[in-house]
Amino acid sequence: MIYGYISTDTTQHYVKITRSAGYFSTSAPEGISNASVAIYNGDETYLLTEDPDTPGLYLTEPYVFGVEGETYTLEVSVDFEGKGQFEEYTSSSYLPYAVRMDSIQLKMSDYFDDRLDIYFYGRLGDNDENYLSFQAYRNDYALSDSLINFGLADDEYIDKKELDGVSCFSLDMEEEQYYLEPGDIVSLQVNSITKEYYDFLWHAQLELYGSIPIFSGPPANAETNIKPVNTSNKTPLAGFFTAYSSRRKGTVYVSD
Repeated sequence: MIYGYISTDTTQHYVKITRSAGYFSTSAPEGISNASVAIYNGDETYLLTEDPDTPGLYLTEPYVFGVEGETYTLEVSVDFEGKGQFEEYTSSSYLPYAVRMDSIQLKMSDYFDDRLDIYFYGRLGDNDENYLSFQAYRNDYALSDSLINFGLADDEYIDKKELDGVSCFSLDMEEEQYYLEPGDIVSLQVNSITKEYYDFLWHAQLELYGSIPIFSGPPANAETNIKPVNTSNKTPLAGFFTAYSSRRKGTVYVSD
């Protein structure tokens, strides 16, 4: 599997390369070392180096960031089988324009007891289509650190540019991980993503939720955008590479 990203944040972006484990395996997927990994946008090329403490994790320099409106291409040369035969893979992603975040607001739900909703006020990015993912934080601790908890929205949910309060997250205050104390800082991160990545996340979430009803057929696998450079590559591959813009806003929780 090859999975990675570049965003507008100035940070160490990563590409992770692993060998798939068996369905019933309890071990983490094995990281694959000694790959050649690069990300470029036509003007600049970022060479990624492997983390010495984490096999298969390849990092950019910490000053790297993506630029809105640019298209980024990933190139990977990797020996999946460990036999000295390197295969080449590539993927490209447009980096959408970011949302404008004016503020967020916390409100108790009108429909459910003990649920606190996070509302977003601002403006959509200047894109032909807008697809968003949301992540929530409490005092910089991620409340949505797993794929199944990512919030997603598309143009059918958000049908206007100016956003006068869009419900993005609902925190169940009866659950320990979501419980807030007065003075806690709640933050919302809004990522502008491509339709391709939105579809990948949505289909991956459907797989994680499982089939409904229980005896219905299995969902289709989430589609990868990692492609072999030539048809001689024989290793079956899954994964995704994406570029996205990111904005974040916070507020202090005050109990009623």
